[in-house]
Amino acid sequence: MKNGNKFSDKTIKEIVGEKLRHMEKPELSDIIEIIRPFYAWKKDYLVERELKKKARAIMRSFKDENGVRTYFSGNDGVYINVEKSSDLDDLNKVNIQLKKKYNGLYAALEKVRKRIARIVNKYNGANSNEG
Repeated sequence: MKNGNKFSDKTIKEIVGEKLRHMEKPELSDIIEIIRPFYAWKKDYLVERELKKKARAIMRSFKDENGVRTYFSGNDGVYINVEKSSDLDDLNKVNIQLKKKYNGLYAALEKVRKRIARIVNKYNGANSNEG
């Protein structure tokens, strides 16, 4: 258990998923209220986690003049400056990381496109029956 709690993050995610299964648009506040009991046990853990989250956000915010990120996370909290790195292993790790994210985003985009198409087709089908 990463958080020292009797519930692992994976178990907590499963609990959240079960509670949100039938909600079309859950709000962040809904999710916070579901997970609060699992994390309220140790404030120091939450503070440390929030600091790490803020530090990661700061590192993601560094961009070049074209708005392209400069730093990418490597292993063990090390960040790779892709503009200055000459380490091929590090650059290949970033390349693989970005490909995985790209593939995941593309799959999500396709999922949304298919859902839109189903709704439009259903709507068009309902309208064609009216006339």
